[in-house]
Amino acid sequence: MVLVVLAGVAGLTGCTVRVAGTAQAAPAVARQSAGDAYTDANGRFALVPPPGWAVDASGAQGTSVVFVDPQPGRSAAGALRANINVFVATAVADLPGTVVGARNELRAIADYAPTADEPAALADGTPAHLLGGTFTDPGSGLPLRNVQLVTVHAGLTIVATGTSLQDAWAGAEPAIRTSLGSLTVSI
Repeated sequence: MVLVVLAGVAGLTGCTVRVAGTAQAAPAVARQSAGDAYTDANGRFALVPPPGWAVDASGAQGTSVVFVDPQPGRSAAGALRANINVFVATAVADLPGTVVGARNELRAIADYAPTADEPAALADGTPAHLLGGTFTDPGSGLPLRNVQLVTVHAGLTIVATGTSLQDAWAGAEPAIRTSLGSLTVSI
């Protein structure tokens, strides 16, 4: 069963598709590979974060890593630092099953409005799916927008989610999409 989690990470808010299974957070010390790509300590995935964004591989909120924009976006409702979080869990469904479950869970969010729902491929050619939408974070009341890249590979579900304030999306989206577009899986 797919669960949608509204998770706050280091004071940040985002909507992340999460599958049933045991979260597999990476240790706080992570390897860096060529081209400024972040490679998680378990060698499961690599992703190039936006330049200058902070890296938190502490495993907070069950994430493998969180990348955080040092400059918060601002709106009338408040401020939020754009962020990208990567969640890894043991897969309990194939990619189509995971996507169907994610869609159902996202529709259950009171004011969720989809902005993207399309097949995709990771930089290494692995099949994936892109889901995106707008919603109001129930904890903070902030109007948010996100995009999630979901893949199932080698017994793992990997979800990379970029989130920002709706009002700041136009400025954050290019960096988020470029970073998500660099995702590769290794195992």
